[in-house]
Amino acid sequence: MQFGFGLPNTMDGDELCQFAQKAEELGFESVWIGDHIVLPTAPTNQYPYTADGSFTRPHEAPFLETLTVLAYVAACTGSIRIGSTVVIVPYRNPILQAKIFASLDVLSKGRAVCGVGVGWLEKEFETLDVPYSERGPMTNEWLEIFMNLWTEDEPEYHGNYYSYDGIQFNPKPVQQPRIPIWVGGHTRRALRRTARYGDAWHPSRQTPEFVTRNLPYLCQQVEAEGRNPDDITISLKRSLHISDIGIADGSGGTQPGGGIADTTQGVIEDIKKCADVGIHQLTYDFRTSDIEECIRILEHFAAEIAPAAS
Repeated sequence: MQFGFGLPNTMDGDELCQFAQKAEELGFESVWIGDHIVLPTAPTNQYPYTADGSFTRPHEAPFLETLTVLAYVAACTGSIRIGSTVVIVPYRNPILQAKIFASLDVLSKGRAVCGVGVGWLEKEFETLDVPYSERGPMTNEWLEIFMNLWTEDEPEYHGNYYSYDGIQFNPKPVQQPRIPIWVGGHTRRALRRTARYGDAWHPSRQTPEFVTRNLPYLCQQVEAEGRNPDDITISLKRSLHISDIGIADGSGGTQPGGGIADTTQGVIEDIKKCADVGIHQLTYDFRTSDIEECIRILEHFAAEIAPAAS
């Protein structure tokens, strides 16, 4: 089992580097950051991971720009993988976005992971002048553009939303044949997107049982694309609160769907369950942004949980 961790929601660059460097020092696989550009002042009922659709972050919560943070963290680390969980693909121009990821991969010496999603917050789409109703087809086309630009010597593409020819796109990513694409989402559309474009299925806020129920459909779709299901990494992103190490749960003791709040031994057993059902990688974020508490969790996880769960 591989373990990744979400970067704390801090505006302090030194703290971001401190956390990423500690995760690297402790031998963890990856660090990740999510994606929001603006948040609405009015409440929403569209968030997919709460029963009433309410978003758990206050509207005034600051979010640093995702790809900027990944580049910043790449500069202060040397081996840990750095990824988006997930970048909302339609928000950004596809050629520029492909260029940023390729540049990140080159400068990080092949450590970038392009985690992708279609998005859910309609007001954010409206503000960015992106058609909310077209977000699925646009995401698919943007991914085709990424793959085309990252792999073709003379890239050319003619789609419903975007077309180009007669261009060069360099440098190519360090990773071959391209930067890995991890597809977020928990719907059947997301599973089909994984089968066609993805190197990993990376659902968020779900349970191991949910993954188990959906793996047969994913395998079926992967085989229909002429691909081998064994080549698809199964990753699950979850909120983590370890109840017996004296760190307060910033969510007031409640966890979003698919989160885990348990003792050290309970977390160990949960990891073993995940491995048994075919999950290869777990990404955790914490219900605190306090850097010292986040690092304590990392250290406890490395010393007490990861060895016992292997």
